[in-house]
Amino acid sequence: MSIFRNVVLNLQTEEECERAINLYKEQLSSLTNSGILDAYICRLSKESILFFATIDTEDNAKKIFEGLIKWREEQKFDLIDSLVFDGPIEWHKNFGNNKI
Repeated sequence: MSIFRNVVLNLQTEEECERAINLYKEQLSSLTNSGILDAYICRLSKESILFFATIDTEDNAKKIFEGLIKWREEQKFDLIDSLVFDGPIEWHKNFGNNKI
């Protein structure tokens, strides 16, 4: 069963938001072949980011989440707050694969 993780980071400044986006792009890219199926980085506002990822198994998700938590603490982002949701994916349809 695939797992999702949804993280919203609210940062102090637009510059800190840019720094977080760039560091997350690099970090997530380094996790190739770790079980991540898809990863998205979405700008919610000048100071807020949404990260959304799907992972192939619960075991891989646990490893990835633990590593990212430690990595995020090391980055010392200037956070106002964060919100994290994760769990099993109950249903999925990729509408981009429909051919006319």
